[in-house]
Amino acid sequence: MTTTAPRLLQVRRSARITPRMIRVTLGGDELAGFPGDGPDRRIKMFFPVEGQDRPAVPRASTGGPVWPPGEPRPTIRTYTVRRFDPAAGELDVDFVLHEGHGPAAAWARAAEPGAWVGVSEPGGRWEPDPAARFHLVIGDESALPAVATVLEELAGFAGPVVAFLEVADAGEEQALPPNAEVVWVRRGDAAPGEPLVSAVRAATLPDGDGQAWLAGESGAVRDLRRHLLDDRRLDRRRVYATGYWRAR
Repeated sequence: MTTTAPRLLQVRRSARITPRMIRVTLGGDELAGFPGDGPDRRIKMFFPVEGQDRPAVPRASTGGPVWPPGEPRPTIRTYTVRRFDPAAGELDVDFVLHEGHGPAAAWARAAEPGAWVGVSEPGGRWEPDPAARFHLVIGDESALPAVATVLEELAGFAGPVVAFLEVADAGEEQALPPNAEVVWVRRGDAAPGEPLVSAVRAATLPDGDGQAWLAGESGAVRDLRRHLLDDRRLDRRRVYATGYWRAR
């Protein structure tokens, strides 16, 4: 089986969505044919390291990726496709500026038009269950880009769609598709994930067999998944949970 080489793209523009989130718009000839449509599409991003104008990326081969000899490996992180517009040849990725930042967020903060980055083929396997009586969407600010794509996918769902979303404060709340009842959970000085877990545990959920999508801080995701399975009695096959990061 032949792997697919990452695509080398360039920054077209960037914008501050909230005080702690930056949206970077990428483009380039290699974006042609990118299969970026659909909800919760995750990509590996290859960021240049010190001394590089563009990141070293592997070429595809039947034996797996082959890295260029003599070049330092890039920093690789996983992100969600926030928007893909094949007609405009644009790909949007949102970056959260966590405290202390990280190499990816630091790159996004400093990236100017023309800056290079590598992007893998997208993955993701979440699909809404048409038999679900309601949909529950749970996440923190790191999951907001994926949350938005999930809610967009559920725009035609006739039943209740409820979202519980934890952010640092009111300034981090974003405009989201109007089909959902959104409960914003403001973290303040609490530990990441704790207010979100408490809010979901205390909530009255719609009746019937529901489907849940949740992502964010790993410990909170673990606790919430257990709560949904053990206490709420959701079908294990209808609970899609992903830990995006781990609090120190």
